[in-house]
Amino acid sequence: MKILVVDDEIAIVELLTDILSDEGYDVVSAHDGKSALTLLRTGLRPAIVITDLMMPNLDGMGLYRALRSELNAQQIGVIMVSAGNSKVELDDPRAVFVPKPFSIDQLLTIIERLA
Repeated sequence: MKILVVDDEIAIVELLTDILSDEGYDVVSAHDGKSALTLLRTGLRPAIVITDLMMPNLDGMGLYRALRSELNAQQIGVIMVSAGNSKVELDDPRAVFVPKPFSIDQLLTIIERLA
């Protein structure tokens, strides 16, 4: 299963890529929402997108909205993460908000549920 990891913190992208790859997932990464959207516009169709909420160029919510409206990709699961104080309410059974810090077990459970 293909997972797109999007975060402006390179260390988080590398950590998640390593862990998810070790779990057998095919991981693609981007360092901001704009780069992720470019990948999606050119045909990338992951089963899951894990995205940070707060990023430069295009934030996680903007990426989520483009995924659902512009790309009409309701089947792609979205896990939105943030270390900020805001909690995002997503009225979408294929999308989940997870506050940082999160456990890897928690993330893997959510991935399996959305897959």
